[in-house]
Amino acid sequence: MSNQTEIEFVAGLYYQEPSEKAPSFVKGKLSIHRDKLLSWLNQTKSTNNQGYINCDIKVARSGKPYIAVDNWKPTQGQQQPHTPQQQPQTPTAPQQEISANSGNFDGGEVPF
Repeated sequence: MSNQTEIEFVAGLYYQEPSEKAPSFVKGKLSIHRDKLLSWLNQTKSTNNQGYINCDIKVARSGKPYIAVDNWKPTQGQQQPHTPQQQPQTPTAPQQEISANSGNFDGGEVPF
């Protein structure tokens, strides 16, 4: 976790909790604004020494979920608490910035 008090959001990546009608295996939705995300990725310095940008999914005091960059860095002699086994997610802006129709997925079979 980050020891910093300033929250760094990822421009162009947005998280939304699943709808009440979603099946139990759906844990949330990500919306990606391609141009904003690419621009942010090209400008950010928030990668760790392995090239990852680690993020946390959090809930604001208002109850809205968001994704924030985890800029935690170990101090002298301190081990990192976890090593990512999967590609980490990228932080996002608050939920209100997510469009109502964030994709064309019709809820049928997963296309892969």
